[in-house]
Amino acid sequence: MNQTVIHPSTPNTPQLSENCLAVGTRLAEFEIRSVIGEGGFGIVYLAFDHSLQRTVAIKEYMPALLAGRGKDDSVTIRARQNQQTFEKGLKSFINEARLLAQFDHPALIKVYRFWEQNNTGYMAMRYYEGRTLKTILSENPAIITEAWLKSILAPVLEALEALYKVNILHRDISPDNIMVQNDGQAVLLDFGSARQIISDITRSLTVILKPGYAPVEQYADEQFSDDAAMMQGPWTDIYSLSAVIYLLITKSPPPVSVGRMIKDPIATLETGDYPGFSKPFLAAIDKGLRVQPQERPQSIDEFRRLLGLETGAPIQKQPSSHALPASSASIPDKIEVTNSTGSIKRSAESVAATPAPKAKWPWIAVALVLVVAVTSGLLVRGKQKAGEGVVAVGAETSADAETSEWGKLKDNKDATPAAIRAYLDRYPNGKFAQLAETRLAMVQEQELIKRIENTGDTPSTQAKDQKREGAPGDVKLIIAPWGTVSVDGVEKGVSPPLKHLALPEGKHRIKIENPAFKAHIIDVEVQPKKQMTIEHHFSANP
Repeated sequence: MNQTVIHPSTPNTPQLSENCLAVGTRLAEFEIRSVIGEGGFGIVYLAFDHSLQRTVAIKEYMPALLAGRGKDDSVTIRARQNQQTFEKGLKSFINEARLLAQFDHPALIKVYRFWEQNNTGYMAMRYYEGRTLKTILSENPAIITEAWLKSILAPVLEALEALYKVNILHRDISPDNIMVQNDGQAVLLDFGSARQIISDITRSLTVILKPGYAPVEQYADEQFSDDAAMMQGPWTDIYSLSAVIYLLITKSPPPVSVGRMIKDPIATLETGDYPGFSKPFLAAIDKGLRVQPQERPQSIDEFRRLLGLETGAPIQKQPSSHALPASSASIPDKIEVTNSTGSIKRSAESVAATPAPKAKWPWIAVALVLVVAVTSGLLVRGKQKAGEGVVAVGAETSADAETSEWGKLKDNKDATPAAIRAYLDRYPNGKFAQLAETRLAMVQEQELIKRIENTGDTPSTQAKDQKREGAPGDVKLIIAPWGTVSVDGVEKGVSPPLKHLALPEGKHRIKIENPAFKAHIIDVEVQPKKQMTIEHHFSANP
């Protein structure tokens, strides 16, 4: 029987979703022993290799936003329009496994084999025992010294250099993506190319960007992809790595990069009081954290010299230039399918030495647009509804009332927030809704900047005023295995990953749908500043 539970929220231990394979499941010669971790785009299992009698880690491609677990352990697409997106992500997942399998560098994940099964992809990897930098900072910060950091940075920089030789950027360096094994050897964890592909297609950067560790060029969408100011290169990963070191030294992550473009609150490490750290080392981190790409070190070799590290040792093994056919195995080719910022476009010989081009746009203009976009949530969360797959862009449409109204609104330089909201109320899911939301955010941002300049009013005081006026009620969602959630007839997304709804006070009808089961409708009454939890479990019986 299907079960729906509504109860006041209480602290609970996070649980794995029903997307995870059961303990004892066999995948080829591997037997699942436990679940190591689950993310929005994949699940990692501890498994035993019965053929070679060894413990391994197995990563499964499972984008929860697009697919779920079927009754026979196969992965099923949630909506037909997601099929192409899922398949491109799967192909990129396999490409990443193929690439990593050809490396034999101690600081890069070792992939033993990869294959497709259950309508998805798997890679069997060496099982690494150790702690991430995030865990070390929390549990044993006393060991973080300059000498210790250099011992971690040296192999990581070599690993990045190996990737750059085949025109690959990591683009996902963070404190939880660098592990220090029990023997002290650092290893750079996977870079999630499937996440990047799906993000490029769905135009949502939530799954990739980690606030504080992503440089400003990673926030840029197609509007800036051909602009020199937004080009990505080794300096992109250098920023992320510098942000990680900044966290380990100061115990706080740096502010979000797009915010730093307007007013940078960071005090340089070199001028701070950090006993045990040399000025040249701190200055190198400061330079790696520069907001403008062309002001950062442009190559790993340059960054290594600034840090006071010796030149990297020769890489034990790396793929030859003919080992990765461009038609099937090259991750850069795949990333370039939808967004040119995913790979290094220069030749392997010049990538490390060529500086980032000078910005063609005034940086303040780029900053304003990016801050506005992040404020509106368009770059961070995207306009697209969960489960809709690829957003159609540039489809032919007839000249109708909506097009005419948008044309007038777009050309009106003095358009007010009220006028833009009125347009969005009339066409909430229209062809130009995303552009209208961007325009609304820009107008609101401009008004906010003027108010701060004129009155000293800040976003924090504005938030306090809003809180005094009454905040909406928070509805927490616990849905298993998954369901599409609609509120009062308006689709809100797929849960998981959707976990919370912010609803205004009053009565609401919440509908939870899963194609394999009968839809469930729940009537709730939301009270301001109070949280409730809706817990719904679909059973094996419709």
